Amino acid sequence: MAAPAPDLPPQSPATTVALPAPLFTGQALLKRSLRWSSLLCLVYVTVCSGPFGLEEFVQSVGPGMAFLLLLITPIFWGLPLLFMSAELSSALPLEGGLYRWVKTAFGDFWGFQAGWWWWLSSFLDCAIYAVLVADYFEFFYPHMNAFAHWGIALAVIWFFTFLNVRGIEVIGASSTIFVVLMLAPFVIMIILGVPQISQNPFTPLLPPGENFMATFSSGLLMSIWFISGFEALASASEEIQNSARVLPRALRIIFPTILLSYGLPILVSLAVDANWQSWESGHFAKIAETLGGPLLGGWVSLAGVIANMALFGTWLLSYSRIPFAMANDGYLPKAIARISPRYGTPVFAIVFSAVIYSLVSWFDFRSLVEMDIWVILPGMFLEFLALAKLRRSHPHLTRHFRVPGGKWGLAFTVISPIAIGLFAMFGGGAEYIFPGAIALASGPLAFWLCKRFVKNVHRPGGFTPAA
Repeated sequence: MAAPAPDLPPQSPATTVALPAPLFTGQALLKRSLRWSSLLCLVYVTVCSGPFGLEEFVQSVGPGMAFLLLLITPIFWGLPLLFMSAELSSALPLEGGLYRWVKTAFGDFWGFQAGWWWWLSSFLDCAIYAVLVADYFEFFYPHMNAFAHWGIALAVIWFFTFLNVRGIEVIGASSTIFVVLMLAPFVIMIILGVPQISQNPFTPLLPPGENFMATFSSGLLMSIWFISGFEALASASEEIQNSARVLPRALRIIFPTILLSYGLPILVSLAVDANWQSWESGHFAKIAETLGGPLLGGWVSLAGVIANMALFGTWLLSYSRIPFAMANDGYLPKAIARISPRYGTPVFAIVFSAVIYSLVSWFDFRSLVEMDIWVILPGMFLEFLALAKLRRSHPHLTRHFRVPGGKWGLAFTVISPIAIGLFAMFGGGAEYIFPGAIALASGPLAFWLCKRFVKNVHRPGGFTPAA
């Protein structure tokens, strides 16, 4: 039987929900093989993976608004998300990550909702990266039809599904090479572009004829997506050596790198290319070709392919552990908890998710992003609330990182991102509210159906229901 996780002293009255034990203590089913160097690169890839995708963002909101949002969002969304992820991953370094944090704080129902909504969002999120890979291939094949575009997306999905089945060490080992190949052409592009700066990159503020508030709220949805993912790798905590200490440290190191990766390429690109209204996914490659010739343009386009393949691989790793943990807790069919005896990976959860991603990858990039954010934000709100709740209900948990600033810092970390997220959800993109609401409503229904019909038992290390 799994060894119990550290909990409050028995005499403490502060415990409202029993702490979960690690799923695999004393039973090394999943390989614990991700080391520090690979983790650092994986965190970068998961949250950012370069500036790819910003082209369509600039085209839709305007240069000035793009910079305004990329200044506001890291402060009021990115830092709170980093702080929350660092504290909870150090306090509860458990397989399933956010699902198990919320369940520990609020019990079975809300834990299930958080896990379910994140898994639903993965059907959109992972498809986004496969679609972006196909977008960047259009540099090499500009007359590609819709079916060829989809075929490239499918090839990406199933190649990285194969790698994920092989194990976390395969994804981790490739991450350093991916990061170098992704960022090197942008360093060259920036060096070549600075002497050719000829215009103000911050104007105009908005696209002609657009309303400030509508553009701001719609753009906020996309900028949130660009500054998200800090909690992602925590879902594989039991596969990371000493994750309670190294994961929070990796998050803090990578944050400034992410800001530079977004800010510098877009700054130089807008300063040398005034035709921002024609930008679309893959346009950085055209700017690079103008600055450094076909070789640099091809390298940037290839880097876009590599970046989004890497994103798909790491997010498939993260997302697949959530239904895996839910199945181990008895809320999803037992098959989803099946582990490959050869590779030590949750093979069924990985493959089943890939089937769904294959279907969703038919849609375009911007539609997927805005629907994805609408579905995922409520689950993220639960994470922030869990941070505050666990401070009260489990104050004696060992926290190798704590949100700085005392009570005021904690209040900012919880309130600011929830306020930003609610404004983004309801301030624009009204066409996504109805499908987003349906997706959210599926959570309570799925909880009832799973409790009623899933014939699975709680395994050692599962959760104790709320008292």
